[in-house]
Amino acid sequence: MRLVKVLISFIVLTLSWSCVCLYGALNGWWLTPLAKQGDSAAFIARVQQRFLNEAKGNFAMVIIEDGRVVSKQFTPSINSVNGDTLFPVASMSKLFTAYGVYQLAQQGDIDLDAPISNYLTAAWQLPASSFNHNKITLRSILSHTSGLTDGLGFADISKSQPMPSLIESLNHPKGARGDVKLEIGFEPATQWQYSGGGYLITEHIIENVTKMSFEDFMAKTVFSPLSMYRANYAFIETHSNVAHPYDSAGNKAPFYQYVSPAATGLLASTNDLAQFVLALQQTDKHTKNAINTLSKPLGHKLGAPIWGMGAMLYAPLPDGKFILGHDGANEPAINSALRLNPTNHDAIIVLTSGGENLATAIASEWTFWQAGIPDFLTFERAIRSAFLPIGLGVVVILLALALVYRKRVIST
Repeated sequence: MRLVKVLISFIVLTLSWSCVCLYGALNGWWLTPLAKQGDSAAFIARVQQRFLNEAKGNFAMVIIEDGRVVSKQFTPSINSVNGDTLFPVASMSKLFTAYGVYQLAQQGDIDLDAPISNYLTAAWQLPASSFNHNKITLRSILSHTSGLTDGLGFADISKSQPMPSLIESLNHPKGARGDVKLEIGFEPATQWQYSGGGYLITEHIIENVTKMSFEDFMAKTVFSPLSMYRANYAFIETHSNVAHPYDSAGNKAPFYQYVSPAATGLLASTNDLAQFVLALQQTDKHTKNAINTLSKPLGHKLGAPIWGMGAMLYAPLPDGKFILGHDGANEPAINSALRLNPTNHDAIIVLTSGGENLATAIASEWTFWQAGIPDFLTFERAIRSAFLPIGLGVVVILLALALVYRKRVIST
């Protein structure tokens, strides 16, 4: 009977300690930031060493503090990369699309919460479903909470292949893992599921409303007003001063086209992206409203807010705001990250065309350095950090209970 009590105590204490460790892991207890909070020189030095060791292609990074650019880092030898060098930014494109839609709403040309059927035409309509399509709005589409289940990551298209039209893509989207369907699979606004196809629909709506091509709309409404002089959606090989793609092994790779400008087709330089970040750090009412609209939590995973309207919500801040932005990744080893802290006006921009996941890894380190807790993209790493303290705790619990049990046995 005494042994049974010890075993029960062991199970209860082990489970309790494990829960404490896992809670601590999600709050960064077992991780160490690259530098002390506020020590930007040390952080930049550590990051510089990392990209020198890990970058397999082109690399560019900008650090912004209190609304000022304080550091620019570029690949030293592979290509002549500078602040105007164009990189494909992959899914980071979605953040700019959402910002363009926000501007359209501010002009009164679109209602973020109206059914998207108000803005569709006979050329293309959502396929019928058993769910309430009146709940499918631009706000829900841009936050991946519309009920679309395509999970679409767009396929690479070589320059020798013909590009499908927008309507062809809406009817037969080609994903990185084969053809998918745009269909509603759950009640809108009830859960989060990634949908690149929603941005195809957004692109179509913008063109219907503005009577302009999506590319012209973005140039007029976003890029030109913000002095993003090189940002565009053309095939990258048609430009000069571009970051040539490399694969994860550091071998030169071909240039690819992407069928959806809104979802994944943006080309931009670090100077362009810095202009965007600096514009979002202004203190006027319009800018504050833009930040609040983009970062309002709409998509949740495991109960945690992870997505706003076109913006990823990486980590909460003490004042109730979020570090926000967007990452992007495409084959062969394209990775991009833009993250900003609206509380202290700090930000990081990282662009790579070789070195798989390097931009996201560095930006995640920045987020942890800024917020003191891991971002949701490093969930697995955070959980793994709890394994050692759990193991050590279990050993201590086991030894303590064994000692108690031995003393009781001896005493009897």
